[in-house]
This record gives sequence, C-alpha cells and structure tokens, in this order.
Amino acid sequence: MKSIKEKHSFRKQFLKASSFMIIVFLIIFIAMFQKFRQTLHKQYGESEKQSVEVIGNNIDYILNDVEKLSNSIISNQELMDSLKKGEKDQLVDKLYSFYISSNSIEGIYLITPSGFLQVGAELQDGVKSFPRYELNHTTGEIVWFPTTDKKVKILSGSMTKRYFSMGRKIIDIYSLKELGYINIEVDESMLTGAFSDLQEESSKILICDSSGNIIASSEDDFTPIDSSNSGYFKTMIGEDNPNYVSYLENGKKYVAIYSSFNYGKWYVIKTVPEAVLYADLNKMQFYTIVGGIISLAIMFNVTIIYTRKITKPIEAMMYQMKKVEDGNLDVRVKSNVYNELDDLSESFNQMVNQIKKLMDDIVAVEHNKNELELEVLHAQINPHFLYNTLNTIRWMAKIKGEDSISDALVALVKLLRVSISFGNNMILLQDEIEYIENYILIQKLRFNQLFEIHYNIKEEHKKLNIPKLILQPIVENSLIYGIDESEKREEPIIINIFTREKEDHIEIVVQDNGSGIEKEVLDNIFKQDQNINRFSKVGLNNVNQRLKLYLGEAYGLQIVSYIGVGTTVIISVPNYSS
Repeated sequence: MKSIKEKHSFRKQFLKASSFMIIVFLIIFIAMFQKFRQTLHKQYGESEKQSVEVIGNNIDYILNDVEKLSNSIISNQELMDSLKKGEKDQLVDKLYSFYISSNSIEGIYLITPSGFLQVGAELQDGVKSFPRYELNHTTGEIVWFPTTDKKVKILSGSMTKRYFSMGRKIIDIYSLKELGYINIEVDESMLTGAFSDLQEESSKILICDSSGNIIASSEDDFTPIDSSNSGYFKTMIGEDNPNYVSYLENGKKYVAIYSSFNYGKWYVIKTVPEAVLYADLNKMQFYTIVGGIISLAIMFNVTIIYTRKITKPIEAMMYQMKKVEDGNLDVRVKSNVYNELDDLSESFNQMVNQIKKLMDDIVAVEHNKNELELEVLHAQINPHFLYNTLNTIRWMAKIKGEDSISDALVALVKLLRVSISFGNNMILLQDEIEYIENYILIQKLRFNQLFEIHYNIKEEHKKLNIPKLILQPIVENSLIYGIDESEKREEPIIINIFTREKEDHIEIVVQDNGSGIEKEVLDNIFKQDQNINRFSKVGLNNVNQRLKLYLGEAYGLQIVSYIGVGTTVIISVPNYSS
C-alpha cells in the first residue's frame, strides 16, 4: 500500500529555497571577503591590459599600412622598370603617387645605383640618414628602426623632428638581383596619437623595442630602458610574462601593463601608481560590503513579496485547470503577468481548444457514420423482405423449368444476402468481385449481352480488406453512362477491373470504353448535398465517403472521364490484407 505523502505549497518551498540560498550566499560572501580585493585587482588589471592591447592593435594598423605601401612599391612593375633603366624623373613621379596615397608617412627615400632619391619631407643629411648598413645582411624582409632625431629642410632653414622608419632591400622578383634600398619615414606623433586618448592621470605610456630603445613616449623621455634601471623590463621580455607586473620605484608601488605587437618585436607599456590604479576599486570594495549587508536584508523581504506575486497566478491557473478536469472545456486561463506563465496559459488554452475541436470532430464523424449506417439499414428493410420473397419465386421457377429466370433470381438473392449482412462493413476483395459477378449476370439479361467485363486481380490483392459494396455502384455507373438504350452501339461496352501497387497504397481500377461523363456532372459528383437520400441517389459520392470514413482521409475515389473515350475510376486503399 502506497504511503500518502504530505503536500507542501509552492510558496513555502520557494521561501525555504530562497532562505537557504541567502544563507549560503552570506557564508560564501564572508569566506571570499579576504580574496575580494585580489580578485578585483586582477580584473582591473585585465581591463587595463585590454586597453593596452587596443593601443598595440591601433599601432599595428599604422605599421601594416606602411608595410603594405612598401610591398606595393617594390611590386610595381612600372616603377621597377624605371629603376632598372635609371629613369630618375619617372621614379620620382611614381614615388610621389605612392607618397600622396598614404596619410601615415612623412617621406619615401631610395638608394639606387643611379643615386639617392627622396619624396616628401626633405632630410638635411640626405643619404647619411639612411640606415642602409643595417640592411646589408637582409634578403628583402622588412626592418623597423627606433625613433631618432632628424633635421628636415623647411624653406631656407631646418627643424628637428622625431622619426621612426622602415627599411628593406629592393630585390627584383624575377632575377633576384639587388636593385637598391627603400626607406619610409614616419613621424613619432603618429604613435603618440594612437594612445593619447587612453592616457590617464599619473600614468605614463611608452613604446619600445626588445632592446629597450624608445620608439614613442607620452612624457617626451627617450632614455633607453634596460633591466638595470627598470623593475619590470626583465619580466616583460621574458618568455612567460603575465602582461602586467607590480614593482617598486623610489619607494613607491607601481603597476606596469604591457602588450607586444609588430610580430612581437615592439612593446607598448603603461605604468601607473597602484594607489591611482586601484583608488576606485578600494571605494568599490567598501561600498560592496555595506551594500551587501543592506541587500541581504532587502532580499529576504522582497523574496516574501515576490513569492506571493508568483504563486498567486499559479493558484488561479490551478483553479481553472480543476474545472477542465471536471469536464468544463469552455474554461480559459488568463495570467497577465508577462512572463513564462503567459506562455503556459496560452499553451493550456490551445490544448483545451484542440481537445474540444477533436471531441467535436469525433462526434461529427460518429454522427456521420451513424447516419450512413442508418441509411444502409433503411435500404436493407425492403431487400430483406425481397430476399425471402425472391427465394420462394426462385423455387417456383425451378419447378416450372425456367432455368434462366432461376439463375437470375439466384444471383439477385446472393446480392441481397451481401447487402443485408449486418455488422460486416468490411469484406475481402475476392468476395466483392463475386458480388459483381452476380450483379453482372442480372445486367446481361437486361442489356442483352451489350457489354463485357474482364478481371485482372493480382492473387495477393484478393485478400485485401475493403468496405463492402464499393465496386457495384462504379460498375453500375459504367453501364448507365456507357450504354444508351436509345442509341445503337456497334461495339460492346468493355469493363476492365484490375489492381496495381503504388509506394504506400493499392489501387483498384475500374475502366470502361463507354460514352464518358460530362464535365459538369463529373465536377459535382463529390459535391452532392449530404441528406438522408444520398445512399440511393449518389452512389459514387457514397462510396467515396465510406472509403474515407472506414480507411482514412488519405483514401478514396479519383475519376477521369472523356466524352466518347470512356471513364476510369481509381479506388485507393491501404496496402495490407486480412
């Protein structure tokens, strides 16, 4: 015997669960309090690291732009041809077109066998400022050089500017012959502009190479960095660097956040005092502790209020569902809480609508079946009386020696026996064919052999279970529309009955070569009004309805007819036998 478990309301369970969660949260909060500062520091460091990486990405974009420009220059066939031929004017014109296409560069400079060429800012030292010696041992790859002070001619005078540059050998891609050197100068302000918006109070941002040479600096300090005078440089260039490190400088704690770029050759570094970096975090920590305590008190009270708000529509929904359980399908649920309960209410309402529709459909189908069976019963009253009467007449004809009359009466009696068989709505196809044979025996006496009927039923199809009396109305149609007794036919009506297999069903085909059915009649065969007389008036419509009722909507009749050619009726039934 099953034990009856005590039911607990959803509201109590929710309150217990919420209280338990609040207590667990409080324990975790206290336990993690000591690590809270460290976690926040790390998260803030990650945020700063991302901002430094953004600077590196911005500068990478500038450097890539310069590298792409150099690739375009040395791959330009027209320029290379001018270089080989020593056509100085054409070289200058072509270089100038490249120079004005980029906003990042200050000048383009070439050393070729025919001399030194420059486009853009005119360097006072000319070829002397060209770092070609560092490129002697390269094979055409790009080499970036640190920032240096260079004098630029302006009108009759000159001014000093800080440039960092990119250099490479020019090599003919076809002959691999060295054709000279190219150098592209970029103003250091292009780099400082990339990080000026990200600089904060008391922070310092600089860019250096792996040797500690300064490329750009926010404080105009270009003193090289090395491991002797900076507490973070050795860690920064190590293989396992954490991207940020704390260090002491002049008795003050600093944090250095850095990221590599330019294929790992350059670094962007941001240094900031710890007190400045974590000032907001310290305030946040204090407010978090105070706010946490207040929040816990508020949370418990809000939980009670919110629990009531959640459970109230659920209880209302349960009340309505109980009505449906008692059989009231007109109930509809409205939650009006604008959450998942609305979806649940809508699904419930759709389910009730569907149940009601299905029940209505079942009632309609059963009513239709009952009506159809009632029609059959009405039609069976007279045949039952005739069955006994004709049996008597048959024996009288037999005694009188009227064999043809006796045979016709035997066939008619067999027809009537099938039609009045109660409780058997389904019969075998072979029994239906036997019924047709008896029907044809009588019709041949009427039409004086004006038609022929042929059967080609596959052996495995003879055991098909089908609704009874579906072939006779079709054959009768073939005779009525095929044989016009007012006109003389030169050839007999030929009716072929055969079966064929389809992928998922069997087709029983009744085909004749009669006069055909007019289109207007054909279009309205299945549109007859359903009334109490349809069994006797609309044979084909009756057959089609019974097929759908007993076998399903997927099955039924299909009629194809042409005037003067004939009619084909296709009966589709399931592919299974008794």
